[in-house]
Amino acid sequence: MVRPKDMPRIDILREYAAYGDIRFEGKFAYAWNERENMLDIIEPYNLDELVAGKNDMDVAITLMDWLHRHYKHGNPPGGLPDERTPQALMAAADRFDGRTNCRGLSLILAQLLRAYSIKAYHATCYPYEEPFDDCHVVVQAYSEHLGKWIMLDPTGNLYLKNAVGQIVCIDEFREILIAGGEIVSNHGQSNRDVTSGSEYTFKDYCDYMAKNLIRIVRGANHGYGIDYRTSGGTFITLMPEKYMNNEAQNLESEQNEIFITSKESFWR
Repeated sequence: MVRPKDMPRIDILREYAAYGDIRFEGKFAYAWNERENMLDIIEPYNLDELVAGKNDMDVAITLMDWLHRHYKHGNPPGGLPDERTPQALMAAADRFDGRTNCRGLSLILAQLLRAYSIKAYHATCYPYEEPFDDCHVVVQAYSEHLGKWIMLDPTGNLYLKNAVGQIVCIDEFREILIAGGEIVSNHGQSNRDVTSGSEYTFKDYCDYMAKNLIRIVRGANHGYGIDYRTSGGTFITLMPEKYMNNEAQNLESEQNEIFITSKESFWR
């Protein structure tokens, strides 16, 4: 157990800003079999036509927008199905008024992107405390066009830009929050909560993500139907050095989970 701290979330993030040198020495693997397994999604929805002529960054944004138009955020009764293919996740969402949670949306989007040969994976962002009531899952995708990783949040059909207009990745977003720098979203300064229909500010989103960027988890293998929570295989938790040296002593790593503090080896 790690008890909550009675202080603003951004201050906790700043207290635990620094990473360390404990590395993951393994390799990250991508299986490129999504397309052949997803033609029953690609063809009926004419996704090839939708992304024709676009660079990979625009393909990624276009597919996220397509997903958002068809599936919204909600917490399905009983959670996600055990099978984590896009077909199973979409079928479950169809039974719940077209809604699935942030993990379901991110799993679908990452697999769609890999179907178009874009390296992508879902990353789970955890808060300071353990146990916790809420975390968030987003997608990290590599754009050859931009020569960098970018963060996509299918829950809000969201991507973020820094002060010079570059789309940022998860780690860059975290650094900007810690520094109090300029960050803007593709929606400007407001978003819509697709669960309740209410408006909330972009500051609310930044505060929410400041809470959830203490520990970040990804799998080592990325492929059709693979979710490290249900599919086995190695998964890696990146945490700040101070957290590793203190709070992590109260945690037990799960089977096949590796704790590290090196962001370079985590994000490579």
